[in-house]
Amino acid sequence: MNSTKNILNLGYFSICLVAVLITFLLHESVHYLAGMVLGYDMEMTLNSVNLADGQTYSKVWHNHLVSISGPIFTIIQAIIFYNIILKTKNLNWYPFLFVAFIMRLMASVISFIGVANDEARVSEWLGIGKMTLPIIVTLFLFWLCFKASQKVTISWKVNLVTFVNTSFGITVIVYLNQYFFK
Repeated sequence: MNSTKNILNLGYFSICLVAVLITFLLHESVHYLAGMVLGYDMEMTLNSVNLADGQTYSKVWHNHLVSISGPIFTIIQAIIFYNIILKTKNLNWYPFLFVAFIMRLMASVISFIGVANDEARVSEWLGIGKMTLPIIVTLFLFWLCFKASQKVTISWKVNLVTFVNTSFGITVIVYLNQYFFK
């Protein structure tokens, strides 16, 4: 499991990119679905979901339910893949756990330095401070990655390669979203 040479190939890189794409699409789809279930017309891109045609939420909690739905699903994804990794000891599942962590970490950093998103919006609404939920979510997802790394002997080199690969994938998603899907 710990062999770095097994992940320094196009196959593992491709798995990381697929994990990024699937994670983003599922995360945003859950935001979209939550809005639709609440009766709103929604618009979705690779990295965002918004109300369609200048609508506004009829109730404040609707906005926050839509906001938190994506992160909740991403946490569930991480827990599922954590358990799959422990059961199968197959390194190819690791990016699906890792990207959940790195995605929420990057969202937390963006919330800290700029506009609050997802967990930070809900955290502010609950009156517990803008960064409380983002920190809790990020630390929990980090803990899952750390425990998986310990239990199935995923080296720091594998984590570094996974970080580089998934960061590249996230950069591509954000770039494509900004320039081709707006």
